[in-house]
Amino acid sequence: MKKLLNYLAAGVLLLGQVSCQSTEELKREQYYAEGYQLYTLHCANCHQPDGRGLANLYPPLASADYLSDKQRFICITKNGLSGEITVDGKVYDRPMPANPKLTDIDIAEIATYVYTTWAKDSTYTPIDTVTQALARCEPSKNK
Repeated sequence: MKKLLNYLAAGVLLLGQVSCQSTEELKREQYYAEGYQLYTLHCANCHQPDGRGLANLYPPLASADYLSDKQRFICITKNGLSGEITVDGKVYDRPMPANPKLTDIDIAEIATYVYTTWAKDSTYTPIDTVTQALARCEPSKNK
């Protein structure tokens, strides 16, 4: 009887872990899908649907070294950027407008899409990460 109870307890624990993993996976998939929609609406016109940017005007996101700092990405997505920016060794000098209407969840979903697609990050970006990043960023220091 004791063995049976141990097996049942182990099964319940295992089921709980599978359930948690499934929740995380579902959240990532949801954020990714919503992020794709938001990226298409707010970002793809300049950075292009494939993330390669537009000639000498707008920098790429696809595999760009600039994605190494997610906080900077979050700040720029919300607050925009002016002045020169160097991405993958190339200088760009077109302003990126601010997106003040984007909510923290919008930015979390865009970041999830961009980082999953082009930075090979397999996790989603939680809203708390965005909220904390936005509290720390200063629009004039987004470079």
